[in-house]
Amino acid sequence: MLYLKLIIMHSFSKTFFSATVFSNLSFQPMYMKILFTILVPIILCAGLSCSSAKHSTDSEKIGSLKFLSEYDVPFNLNYRNPIIGGLSGIDYNPVSNVYYMISDDRSESNAARFYEAHIIIKNNKIDSVEFTDVKFLKNSSGNKYPNSKTGPYHTPGPEALRYDPKNNTMVWSSEGGRIVRTNKLVLEDPAITGISFDGNYINTFQLPTQLHMHSYKSGPRQNSVLKV
Repeated sequence: MLYLKLIIMHSFSKTFFSATVFSNLSFQPMYMKILFTILVPIILCAGLSCSSAKHSTDSEKIGSLKFLSEYDVPFNLNYRNPIIGGLSGIDYNPVSNVYYMISDDRSESNAARFYEAHIIIKNNKIDSVEFTDVKFLKNSSGNKYPNSKTGPYHTPGPEALRYDPKNNTMVWSSEGGRIVRTNKLVLEDPAITGISFDGNYINTFQLPTQLHMHSYKSGPRQNSVLKV
């Protein structure tokens, strides 16, 4: 079972979005909870939707937070065939009033992707979340990313997604992969990749050597890199 819980918290004149993903998978003996930290700051206009909210970019100190609201996305919600799940990062484009949410699906259930959505706020509460589009991430060859069976050495590990207002593009991070076994060796370096709004590849940032995967016990760990 997997569903998304969106939460808004308030601090003086500012409101922040957070999101919690809960999963209860058959192969996991325990109930796992992952909390996305405060990701999307906006200024809330009382009684208005996100279309009236302005994006805040200043760096004021936040003394405390107050819980205001939460929203559960239905389990197994299907949007244009891909099931919405594994949402791992969220960011906001104030120009088009769109939220971007990336899935951490390693192209297993569907190809690596991100969603576009509108989050409507009324009276300091999340009134509704409307998914409006889904875009598949593309590699430098213009193809969708493979899964661990069809392309284990090029399988992505999507974690975070950010809107770049300066270049009007997007950037997403992959935590790569490290599988070191007697009969299998996969060393896929973490990556930060620039893409268009359609998910098309633009470029990849050069990362320090400390983020290169190794077969010996040094460098990044499996499933523990570039989370935000």
